Amino acid sequence: MLRTLHLIKHGRPHIDPQVPAHDWPLADDALTDLPTLLAALHPRPDLVACSVEPKAHATAQGLAAALGAPLRPMQGLHEQLRYTAPWRPDPAAFEADIRRFFDHPEQVVSGEESARDALTRFTNAVTAVMTAHPQPCVAVVAHGTVISLLAAHLTGRDPWTVWQALPLLGHVTVSWPSRPPQGTSARPGA
Repeated sequence: MLRTLHLIKHGRPHIDPQVPAHDWPLADDALTDLPTLLAALHPRPDLVACSVEPKAHATAQGLAAALGAPLRPMQGLHEQLRYTAPWRPDPAAFEADIRRFFDHPEQVVSGEESARDALTRFTNAVTAVMTAHPQPCVAVVAHGTVISLLAAHLTGRDPWTVWQALPLLGHVTVSWPSRPPQGTSARPGA
């Protein structure tokens, strides 16, 4: 039986270059577009799981409250590890780092985790969520690069293309197979 998985990117964070991105909270107005997201989620999630990073957890709290659904924070759903990555105030420089991350999945190109390792970790965590919670439709609130990696792996799309199209509070909906995904690769065919 196929199930529905909504992979949802967190809302806009409050950016503080002095604090690692993993610790950023949501901006004050980050969830103003939550009604638009809710209207786009078909079918409606029966459960919301999330990364334990503050921006994802706060997004998931708002979503779960609006849905009246249980919330399950989960280890392993965090963003690609990049504590040592330099702060990139220029969006083009940040995007270039992300592009290299997707283009060289076996290498650690920024931070501490390769795309292949991030995909494996995130896939394992999502599989654990889906195994522990048999609801027909589950939402996972997480982060752009790991969502893009898993969505690309499940659909055969290019992860860079998925990442570019995924806005804050955006989502990718996929069918979750009855058997967990095998042979994770950061790029289709890799």
